[in-house]
Amino acid sequence: MINYYDDLILLLDASSAPYSGFNVASIVVDKDGNSFKGVNVESVAYPTTMCAERTAIFSAIASGVKSGDIVEVHILARNIDKKIMRAFPCGSCRQVIAEQSKNEATIYVYASKKDVLEHKISELLPNAFFTLD
Repeated sequence: MINYYDDLILLLDASSAPYSGFNVASIVVDKDGNSFKGVNVESVAYPTTMCAERTAIFSAIASGVKSGDIVEVHILARNIDKKIMRAFPCGSCRQVIAEQSKNEATIYVYASKKDVLEHKISELLPNAFFTLD
């Protein structure tokens, strides 16, 4: 696993969170080792807000990554007080991660460069819904 902390820190500044002040950056990695970036983008119409994890995954797919080929998701967040903190994927992101990784992606949640939690998506979303279920 490559530690993406420094890249995620830089990416946080691209986040657009004018309402919550909660910035999130994500980098997803495909089975070939290619990385794709995403940040959260808020809208005054809250349901149209997009999370960093899905932004990164959709960028990967738009770049030609096949469904099921996502193997890693790296996440870093910064709160309104500019403090770096852990942020786990929301339920919607967990479902998309499960689908786009064949329920096998490893999720890395950073609190610092050396403090990184690692979980399988299947641990974070047991019994994920799939169309063939």
